[in-house]
Amino acid sequence: MMKFKQILTALIVALIAFACGNSTENIEEVKPSFTIDAKIDSLTSQTAYLAQFKDGGFVNTDSATIENGMFSFKGSVESPNVQYILFNDSKDRIVVFLENSEISISGTNLQQENLSVIGSDLNTKLEKFIVNVKSYEEKLKSVVEEYYAAEASGDESLLIEIDQKYKEQDSLRKSFVEAYIHDNLNSVIAPYLSLRYKMDDDVSELEELYNSFSPEIANSEYVKLIGERIALKKGTQVGQPAPLFSMNDKDGNPIALESFKGKYVLIDFWASWCAPCRAENPNVVAAYNKYHDKGFEIFGVSFDDNKDKWLKAVEADNLAWSHVSDLKGWGNAAGQLYGVRGIPHSVLVDKEGVIIAKDLRGEELQDRLAEIFAGV
Repeated sequence: MMKFKQILTALIVALIAFACGNSTENIEEVKPSFTIDAKIDSLTSQTAYLAQFKDGGFVNTDSATIENGMFSFKGSVESPNVQYILFNDSKDRIVVFLENSEISISGTNLQQENLSVIGSDLNTKLEKFIVNVKSYEEKLKSVVEEYYAAEASGDESLLIEIDQKYKEQDSLRKSFVEAYIHDNLNSVIAPYLSLRYKMDDDVSELEELYNSFSPEIANSEYVKLIGERIALKKGTQVGQPAPLFSMNDKDGNPIALESFKGKYVLIDFWASWCAPCRAENPNVVAAYNKYHDKGFEIFGVSFDDNKDKWLKAVEADNLAWSHVSDLKGWGNAAGQLYGVRGIPHSVLVDKEGVIIAKDLRGEELQDRLAEIFAGV
């Protein structure tokens, strides 16, 4: 009888221990989260929006009512990222590097320099970077003003001197950015800044940078975007088949890049509002007029979002070739396919549809076409 009680007691203890063990396993893990508490003294807006910038526009992810200049947001981010606080009756915005922490924003108004953001270490790092890089950019701006003044005077020797001065100052800015990124390779701020400043680097340089990021930030959306950029650049390098696309002309009729096969075609990414594009257009027109009858075509892809302005620019600049646009501005589908980050941007494709040159302008375009059509 005694032995039975001992066995029963042991069984009860075991069951209790098992139950206790299960209870700890069933407790849900607390998900990391953020809070943003803000107070802006002069704020008169009624609603604040938390938003991300995607595909050329802001996408609201949350909203908050503003009372006496105060509002708050709560949520969670999988990985730290830059987000924006927008307001219903203002073009002003607050930029914050959002991470799962308690963040406090205060200020007298919505001017970024009058705001204090506390609680995000990444935001503090970003603000420090902005202050420092701005000092370099202010010096560059000063050199540009010197250049315009010298240009007005017609002093060619001074222009050459100032141009060299600009290159030296720009080199200092680039060196600062490079060093800042290198010193923060274990922080999400490094790939974020890389997306802003390094995406025009050669593929080999981008791959080296990509592989140098700490494994702890491998899941960051910014690291993933750099990986996508590398893949895209590899697919649009000289020697690669030009990615095919089709887009509508002004009348809604689709024109496909493939329809130009058998001829040399210059894919010309531009826009009516782009001053450098408009300045280059006379050179492109001259090239078209000289070589069109020999087998040269131009396929104009506009980054406009206003159809009337697009078509007026086509007519005003006498652009007598095929033109298409999806009227999505920087969100242009063909531009994204080719990884276009600045315009004017051009891609020269041979008769077999292979990319043979990129960004030929001025005399470079004329010289390359003269080489191609020599004897034709």
